[in-house]
Amino acid sequence: MVSSDLIFGMAFFFQCAIGIVGNSILLMLYVFIYFKKPQQKKPMDLILAHLTLANMISLLTRGIPEIMFSFGMRHILDDLGSKLLMYIYRIARGLSTSTTSLLSMFQALIISPNKSMWASIKIRAPRYILYYFFFSWVINAVIYIRVLEIVEAPKNITITSLSYISNIYMSRQVKNDFPTFILAMTLHDLTFHFLLGLTSTYMVLLLYRHSKQVQHIHSTLSIRSFPEAKATQTIFLNLSIFVLFYWINNCFTVYLCFQIEKQPVYDTIASFFSRCYPALSPLLLIGRENRISKFYCRSRKAQKPQKNFVDRLFNPRTSPA
Repeated sequence: MVSSDLIFGMAFFFQCAIGIVGNSILLMLYVFIYFKKPQQKKPMDLILAHLTLANMISLLTRGIPEIMFSFGMRHILDDLGSKLLMYIYRIARGLSTSTTSLLSMFQALIISPNKSMWASIKIRAPRYILYYFFFSWVINAVIYIRVLEIVEAPKNITITSLSYISNIYMSRQVKNDFPTFILAMTLHDLTFHFLLGLTSTYMVLLLYRHSKQVQHIHSTLSIRSFPEAKATQTIFLNLSIFVLFYWINNCFTVYLCFQIEKQPVYDTIASFFSRCYPALSPLLLIGRENRISKFYCRSRKAQKPQKNFVDRLFNPRTSPA
C-alpha cells in the first residue's frame, strides 16, 4: 500500500516542478525584454517579474524541504538553517500578497478612462513601482523578524506542540509578544486584501459600463474583443486563485492553532494549498503572454537560413545553379 508520505512527496514534487519552470520562463522573458527588447517593455512587466521572483522563492524555500521530508530525509537543517529558511519564506509570501495587490491596482489604473480622476496618477504611477517594492521588502522583513526567534529545528520527530508552520519545523511557545506578531501579520494581509478587493470591484464596474456602451454602438462587438479587457480577465482569474488558496490555507492554519496536539496531515495539506498560487499563477500569465510565441516564431525564422545552408553543403545537387 502506498504511504501518505510518498503521496504527499509526489504531489509536492510536481507542484514545485510546474511552479519553478513556469516562473522561470516568465522571469527570463521579462529579463530578456528589459535588456534586449526595451521597445517592447511594459510598466506591468516589472510588477510581474517581481511577482514571479517572490513565487519562486516561496516554492524553493518551502517546497524543496517538504519534498525531502516526505521522502524520509529528516533532521537536515539545524536551528539556524530552519530560522533563515522560514524567515525568507514568510517574506516571500508577504511579498506575493503585496505584489498581487499592486498588480490589481495597476491594472485598474490602466483600464481607467483618460478623463477620469485617475488620469494624472496613471501617468506618474510607473515611477513609484520600485519605491513600492522597497517599502514591501522593508515592511515584511520587519514584521517577520519574529520568526527568527520562534522557529527551531525539531529535535524529536515524535514531539507534538502548537505550531503554525509545517511538520519540518517546530516553534517555541513564546507568550510575551506573540499576539502582537499575529496582529501585525493579520493587519498586513487584511490591508492588501482590502486594496485588492476595492480595485477588483472598480474594474468589474468599469468593464460592465464599458460593455454597455459598446452594445449601444454596435451589437456585434463584445467586451472580449478588447486587449485591455482580455488582460483584465486574466488578472481577475489570477486574483481569484490567489484569494481562494490563501483563505483555504488560512482556514487550516486557524484550525491547527486551536488544536492541543499537532496534526501533521492537516499541516501538510495547509502547506500544499499555500503553494498552489505560486505554482498556478505563472500558467495563467504564460497563457496571456503573446510575446512568448512571437519570440519563438522569430527564433525559428532565424534558424531557417542556417538549415538551408547546411542542406546546400551536404546536398550540393539540390542547390541552385
